[in-house]
Amino acid sequence: MTLPLHPTDGPIHDHFTLTYANYLVLPRTLLQSMPPEWQASFVQQLDELHAAFRHVPQAEAYEVVPGTEHLVGELSDADLKAAGYSVNWYGGETPPAGMAGEELDAWQAEHEVDEPVYYDRDFNEIDRETRVLLPGPDPVPHYNRGRTYIEPLQPTT
Repeated sequence: MTLPLHPTDGPIHDHFTLTYANYLVLPRTLLQSMPPEWQASFVQQLDELHAAFRHVPQAEAYEVVPGTEHLVGELSDADLKAAGYSVNWYGGETPPAGMAGEELDAWQAEHEVDEPVYYDRDFNEIDRETRVLLPGPDPVPHYNRGRTYIEPLQPTT
């Protein structure tokens, strides 16, 4: 394997492929299910990473949310709400307060546009092709205080 001239063009960059991901999330359950020798090597490399960048400020904590990635324009109203996004089918307008029933139906029919406008959590307009996270269940079992074990596949040669 020929190594690149600059570290930012190396194997880690290749591992992330063309994503814009800024972090690598690894399930504890799977890590602790690896053989102890592998775990020791991994932890040693993590220690080296932390020591090499101890001068760089780090966040105290992060929140990891499992889910699936979707185009915002393909989500249902319920999925948009679950993901923290919103859509406006009425050219940015909202019906007058208190309007309901047939009157509301008529207002909606009059103001509905062909292409809706989508908004992120901060109410910034986003393109319908924007990829968003729809929260969902985590397929990897919780580590359960170190008791969960998943048999790793043996490497094929």
